[in-house]
Amino acid sequence: MSEPLLVREWGAEAFHRRVLELETIGYIVRRETYRITPDMNPETGEIVHLHTIEMLPGSSEATVAPEDWS
Repeated sequence: MSEPLLVREWGAEAFHRRVLELETIGYIVRRETYRITPDMNPETGEIVHLHTIEMLPGSSEATVAPEDWS
């Protein structure tokens, strides 16, 4: 089995964009590994969230095109 790819982004929009990009080229999401970790910027006190998920390389036959999603 191949090593999982760890996707980590501080912004939700960037995170979901990256996951979708990887899914379109055949990666499979391991949904049970999805985590949102809150953190605080010590200088500003602003709360930020780290979005993390593991993805596994898949075969091209297993990939579903975005237009087929429903």
